[in-house]
Amino acid sequence: MGVLVIGMHRSGTSALAGALVGLGLDAGVASSLMAPDEGNPEGYFEQWPIVEFDEEILLRLGGRWDSPPVLPANWISDDDRARAAELYSTLYSSENYVMKDPRVSLLLDLWRESAPRVPSAVFIVRDPMQVAWSLAKRDQIPVSTGLALWSAFNRAALEGMAGLRVHVCSYEDLVERPGEVLPGLAASLSAWGELPEDADVASALARINPQLRRNVAPVSEDRRLEPPEEILALASYLAGLAGRHDDFRAAAPAPGWWEAALLEERRLLVAELTREVNRLEAIVTELVGEIGALRAQSEELRGDLDAATAALEHLRNVAPVRAMRALGRVVGR
Repeated sequence: MGVLVIGMHRSGTSALAGALVGLGLDAGVASSLMAPDEGNPEGYFEQWPIVEFDEEILLRLGGRWDSPPVLPANWISDDDRARAAELYSTLYSSENYVMKDPRVSLLLDLWRESAPRVPSAVFIVRDPMQVAWSLAKRDQIPVSTGLALWSAFNRAALEGMAGLRVHVCSYEDLVERPGEVLPGLAASLSAWGELPEDADVASALARINPQLRRNVAPVSEDRRLEPPEEILALASYLAGLAGRHDDFRAAAPAPGWWEAALLEERRLLVAELTREVNRLEAIVTELVGEIGALRAQSEELRGDLDAATAALEHLRNVAPVRAMRALGRVVGR
């Protein structure tokens, strides 16, 4: 048991996770939850240890969340499985838990294998141009690259969810018509035994605030970039999956050749920037060390100077006394 929230970044995964918490699911240990901020004042419902672990895996495989790597065969190590299982056991004390990190969409095989029991999934999908616009506004990612990322995350999710119990919904429907979406979602989860007996749809509805819908591309904007046919085809396919799936199966339309090319270009760019950042950090570390050594030398010299100053002052005070004593001895003769 347990529910995985699956979806691309900027696709409403936080709003969905908040609604699931409203239904009575447990988001895990409170002390390690990602804190709300200006970008998401209602909260992210993400566990920092899971986010950091997922990003560590992506880095090891040659990418990041914004430049996902091509996963090799047998990429999951025994250590990965052990650490994921430990995170499940230490972060979630209830069987009725909800786990959310958009990176899980890319690494679903690991989290499926490591779960104490086979989880269910709720898959949320957002309009690709809205996601790309939002990424451009927040992360300065080019819109075309944002579309390729949207496609990569959703395709990985479709493949990774094969055979699971999955409920699919759209972000637009969730925030605009939550009264229609959440009862159906709750019915699916209840049928799968994922909700506590006191699950309250009204509480979930109260957590959906349409005014929090941000970074929406203005409909009046003269867009010079329209979604390519491959993106439109995938978006249409995903829209057709809405609803309950007791045994999820998907056969998405083929991606465009340009998608892999754009993502590879971004991986190379990110890798180059990372190397440069690491080089600069090494220089800064070296300079900090040198500054520390100079400070130590300065303190040592200051100590020597203080000692010499004290000795000189002592001599100044003692020398006249000694001179008067010597003069007295001469006069007495």
